[in-house]
Amino acid sequence: MSVVARRYYLRGRAALERADTDQAIEALASAVDLVPHFIDARLAYSVALARIGDTPRAAQTLRSGIAHARTDPARSALYLQLGEVSVQGGDFLAAIDSFDQAAMHPAWVKRAAAGRARAMAKMGRHGDALAQLLLAVGRPPPP
Repeated sequence: MSVVARRYYLRGRAALERADTDQAIEALASAVDLVPHFIDARLAYSVALARIGDTPRAAQTLRSGIAHARTDPARSALYLQLGEVSVQGGDFLAAIDSFDQAAMHPAWVKRAAAGRARAMAKMGRHGDALAQLLLAVGRPPPP
């Protein structure tokens, strides 16, 4: 890992915590440019972009990262965040697809179910949303 990219990442995370979104975007973009497979930087960069409402660019950042992910957990984390960004951007079908991909890794099953529940509720699919919420909390859906 590049020491310079790590410094940009830490600077960007600190800026996010201070709600200095412009500085966060600049620093995190630099980290991602230097090390495209730096998943934590890519995730934080997408959060910063989503905070300013640039969900298309946040989604593209995550999609690009999926190709650079070196492990299944990293890929699933990117899909999970892509689902969140898609919900924020109003693309609920894409969100559900992303959450489905994230759920392929056991560590993300419950969070993906919670994300699917949000997307389904926004689509008016309340019965499906309830089933997903039950899955998210580890309870079986009603018969």
